[in-house]
Amino acid sequence: MKQSFKATVKEKLILAAKSYSNLLKKRIVVSSPQFEISPSYIVRFYETNFLHLTGVQTHLRPLDFYDKCLNETISEEEFDCESTTKIKGLVRLKMRHLDRIDELFKQDLLVQENFEKGKIKCMIAASDGSCTIGFVDAKYCVRPKTILDKNHLNKNKPICVVTPIIETIE
Repeated sequence: MKQSFKATVKEKLILAAKSYSNLLKKRIVVSSPQFEISPSYIVRFYETNFLHLTGVQTHLRPLDFYDKCLNETISEEEFDCESTTKIKGLVRLKMRHLDRIDELFKQDLLVQENFEKGKIKCMIAASDGSCTIGFVDAKYCVRPKTILDKNHLNKNKPICVVTPIIETIE
């Protein structure tokens, strides 16, 4: 018997949290002489940004949600991913890529400054061609704001090919 959409999302949330956890103690530097605003950006991932990237809705605090996903204790009653067609579609698209987010930075990426897509405005966005992650300013670094299915970089604005430098931090 085929499992429910929500059960599938729960499994993917757990996998995504594990993938995301591989980025928490990392500093990822993206730089290019072709960048116009800053010569480089430091990308950091925080536990509290995970929830927003998933697209699901919950009454849990972002850190509690992440911890429950990582520890495999999240229950289907603790999140909503299908109350509306819009939420269900959004979650479906985000889940295509979130469970491999740590792999994204192990390759050359397309990076664009001042990324805009509809209401989304980000300092930079990175794409591997199959998904786009947008980042916003977090004082000394940029943090993830959104993950989108497919490449959404604006072809009419400069796009740089960047080899990310991944550094482990304590």
